[in-house]
Amino acid sequence: MESKNHSTELGVAISKFLDYCDNYRNLSSYTLRNYKSDLDDFLKYLISESKTKIDDMDRSVIRKYINLLNNLDYKRSSINRKLSVVRVFFKYISTNEDYGSRDLVFTAKSKIERSLPKVLSSNNIKDLLNSVDISDFYGIRNKTIIDIMYVTGIRVSELASINIDDIVNSEQIKVLGKGSKFRVVYINEKSRINLQDYLKQRMKKNVNSNSLFINKYGKRLSVRSIQKIIKKYGFIAGLDTSIHPHMLRHSFATQMLSNGADLRTVQTLLGHSRIATTQIYTHVANKDMEESYFNSHPRVETR
Repeated sequence: MESKNHSTELGVAISKFLDYCDNYRNLSSYTLRNYKSDLDDFLKYLISESKTKIDDMDRSVIRKYINLLNNLDYKRSSINRKLSVVRVFFKYISTNEDYGSRDLVFTAKSKIERSLPKVLSSNNIKDLLNSVDISDFYGIRNKTIIDIMYVTGIRVSELASINIDDIVNSEQIKVLGKGSKFRVVYINEKSRINLQDYLKQRMKKNVNSNSLFINKYGKRLSVRSIQKIIKKYGFIAGLDTSIHPHMLRHSFATQMLSNGADLRTVQTLLGHSRIATTQIYTHVANKDMEESYFNSHPRVETR
């Protein structure tokens, strides 16, 4: 895997880092693409600042990069992801003997404050599902995609990678998560019916592919295509905000916790390696509970 502008010292280091990730870190192809894209953006910025050597790296470089991303109106989540990739790259440099184990400083203070995830209400989900016209194969497929993502909380990359033989039984699906780790997620009765309807229609296509969700050419449906599908039906449903697949995951986690699921169970179902990552949803659930109290209690007249 080669990075653009790889002739510079940092460009060469980025190329070596991407090769290392590809060969030794057992990352998904989706994660590797994001790593490459984010590091290409970082390198373009460094070249524009004439900071092309490893010794040029310091806190001021990171601060200026954060300011640039903010000025370009990147979302907080996108900035955090880009900084996380740069942090991993710096750690690679700092621990690699090829670079003299140089100590590159990248503190947690560089990270933008984390905002609460946006979630959809149960009524939003119903509107989203009801907006799908299921009179043809693609409508049945699209409704099944939305339904499975919501009832399982899986990532869009995980959904795209599901194969037919990953369906363990009528209630369980095996998904390949981050770090190439498999886990089992569960579907309810309505979702089983939707999935069975889709599989019946898919069989009529007579395609030679093990991919669960296919495009019009019989090939695996891409992550980008799934993102477009979710956004399309969010618009048709008339939802106020721009819908993206991760909002279905956020909604799954928040509603599970609101309905009494314990944190460890939700962590396992989401495939989070750290429980701290899952805990962000408790804040959303608590915020919803507060809103419900102030909107519903008979003795609460004003806020």
